[in-house]
Amino acid sequence: MSDWETWNSPAIKAELQTTPIVVVMGGDSFEREVSMTSGRSIVAALRDLSGPSADVTPPVTELEISASGQWCLDGLALSPQRAVEALPANAVYILALHGGAGEDGRVQAFLQLAGRRHTGPGTATSSLCMHKHHSRLVASDAGVAVAPGAFATNGAFKLRREDSLARFHAVPGKVKFVKHATAGSSFGVFRCTSDEEVTKAADTIAEDGGDILVETEISGLETTCGVIGTGNSAHALPVVEILPATSTFFDHQQKYAAQGGAVENCPPVYLPSNLAERIKIRARRAWESFNGHGYGRIDFIVPCKTSREGERVFEDDAEPIMLEANTLPGFTPRSLLPLAAKADGVNYRELCLEIVARAL
Repeated sequence: MSDWETWNSPAIKAELQTTPIVVVMGGDSFEREVSMTSGRSIVAALRDLSGPSADVTPPVTELEISASGQWCLDGLALSPQRAVEALPANAVYILALHGGAGEDGRVQAFLQLAGRRHTGPGTATSSLCMHKHHSRLVASDAGVAVAPGAFATNGAFKLRREDSLARFHAVPGKVKFVKHATAGSSFGVFRCTSDEEVTKAADTIAEDGGDILVETEISGLETTCGVIGTGNSAHALPVVEILPATSTFFDHQQKYAAQGGAVENCPPVYLPSNLAERIKIRARRAWESFNGHGYGRIDFIVPCKTSREGERVFEDDAEPIMLEANTLPGFTPRSLLPLAAKADGVNYRELCLEIVARAL
C-alpha cells in the first residue's frame, strides 16, 4: 500500500463494492490492438480475487467499440446511446482506449453529456494533450522545456507545401523527428537524417490526414513520469528510464514486443536522483498547465553525453525536455504506468481500483 492510494479507505471501499465498472476498449485508431490488450488486462485483474484487494469485488462489464464505431455489449452491436442506456446509470467507465476518439476527448464528451462517470481527465485536457504541438505550447508557457521545432496543420501544409518544408528543414540539428501530431504509441514518428527524409516523412503524414510536427533530436536518456491526481498537487510516480534495445528511439516495436523490446528500469539505474526529482517537478507542472486530473503520464528526454567508456554523463543542471503527454496511458502487461506504480508499492489491480476511485 502507498500513502497516495484512496481506494482502500472504508467509505470509498464501500462505494466501490457497489459501483458497476464498464471497461471500454477497442476503437478505430491505429492503437486499437494496444487498447484491446489494455482492456482485457484490466478486466482480468478486476476479476482476479486472489490478491490483497480481493475484498473489493465490483461488478465488471466489457464494452468493445468496433472499428466501425458501434458499441458492442454482450454480443450486441449498439449505438453509443443505446449501449449507455443498457448499462447502470451509476457505472464508472474505465477508458482503456488509446488514440482516436477515445483519447482526443470525444468519448469523454459523450459520456459527460450522458451524465456518466469515466476515468481519466475530461474533454478539454484530453483534446489538448492528444495534440503534440498544442500541448507543447501550453507546457512551454508554464516553464517546461521542449525541443526546438516547427509545425504545420494538414491544410496549411497542402496549401503551402514548399514554405512548410523550408521551415521544417530549418529546424536546427542534423537529425530531426517528424511526427504525426495526433498519433500515439509511436505510430507516425520518423527519425530523419536528411532534408529528403524529412520531406518524405512530412508527405506521408500529410497523405494520412495528419498535422505535422518537426522537432530537433535531443541526444539523451528517454524517461517517463506517471501522475496520479489533480494538477501540481498530483502524486508523481517513480521515474522510469527507457533503454531501446535495437532502435535509436522508443518506437512501437520497442514498446510492445514480447521479447527483444526496450529495457525499462524503475527505479532508474543510470539517471541521477536529482534529475529524477526534477522530472517529477516538471511532470506535475505540465499536468497542472493541462488542467489534468485523474491520472496521466508525461514523457521526457534528459540530455546527456556518452563517454569513451560508454557511460552516460549528465550535467547537474540538465533540463528534462518534454516529449509528449498521455491522458490514457497503456495498461498492457508491459506498460509504463503500472510498472511505476508497482515500484511505488501498488500492484496492477490496486492501480485499477485507484483510477476508478478517483472518478467517483
